[in-house]
Amino acid sequence: MQQQLSFVSALALVVLAACAAPNPKVTNEPAVWRPPAEDKAQTAGAPGTANGRDSATGTADASAGGAKTAATTPDSKATRSATSDAPANSVPTEPIVAMVAGKPIYVSELLSQWYYLDTVGVRDHVSNLAVGRILLAEASRLRVTIDADRSSTAYESAVAAMENEMKNSKAGRKMPNLTLDSYVDRVMGLDPIRYRERLRDDTLRALLGDRVTRAWLLQQEHAELHVLVVSNEDEVKAAQQDLAEGKSFEDVVRARSIDPSKEVGGRITPILRGSTPLSKAAFDAPLGVVGGPITASGAWLLYRVDARPQPIEGDWSRIGPLVEDSLKKRPVDSLEGEQWHGAMAERYEVDLKPFLDLVREPTR
Repeated sequence: MQQQLSFVSALALVVLAACAAPNPKVTNEPAVWRPPAEDKAQTAGAPGTANGRDSATGTADASAGGAKTAATTPDSKATRSATSDAPANSVPTEPIVAMVAGKPIYVSELLSQWYYLDTVGVRDHVSNLAVGRILLAEASRLRVTIDADRSSTAYESAVAAMENEMKNSKAGRKMPNLTLDSYVDRVMGLDPIRYRERLRDDTLRALLGDRVTRAWLLQQEHAELHVLVVSNEDEVKAAQQDLAEGKSFEDVVRARSIDPSKEVGGRITPILRGSTPLSKAAFDAPLGVVGGPITASGAWLLYRVDARPQPIEGDWSRIGPLVEDSLKKRPVDSLEGEQWHGAMAERYEVDLKPFLDLVREPTR
């Protein structure tokens, strides 16, 4: 299923939902919809209401005279903002994204529509923002520092990557002399200066992300190892025969393993102590000796444990050089990042209720 529905598909879903629900009671008065901020401003504190809505039914006033419609309006299910409990004399002002025929379109309307059409995509974006804040919180807690030269080099590499992507784009092929700034301005419709500032921030955030992730791993009890993964017992015996003939473990891995780690001789993300068969083996086996086979998810594994380093301790002045040296040997991969995300989910609370309130969805 595609993450983003077409407008026609979205319209079809609305029609289906309408067909499944009973028709509202016929009324001679039109249903009047007011954006959240406008409705709040006009009805807050009105007699017989709670925060501008009827205390018994939860429906909004249909007109300035206080008459109510029998039909349910789109936002009648308690359209709330994060400040809905604020006193009536301190009405919040919601950002406006456009004015049409003298009427505002509010940011909550934009987000609600976007969330309806691309729920998974929007949740991913919100999650990425949350992870970015956690990353900065961790960097601050550890007092991570990034060398200015390293930051500049990373930014220049990011610019070069963007320029290469631009040249290979449809617009770039049509206009080979197009610069990055003119591309951002003319094709993307963005301010080049602000775009470069954002790119520099993203680059620095990536550098910080690598360092807080690796720092977390090195502070845990872990084992470093290489693995050879094959699909059946005959392949295990063939690999063992190769090793008996004196071939190196890395060479056998490159020749026979079916795992992507074969490209780096079978080196995988360090294993944390746990209850899985590979984790138990990683902490029980002698160093430097090929062990196994063990089976996991229908595959057969041979493994060699290379090291079980002591967890590091201290502030960044102590652990920073160790982290930098580790990153030179092995970059952060997706599995290491996932383990870090899991650990941070337990360390930091993430509350999405304000966003769900804004898009008028209940907290689940």
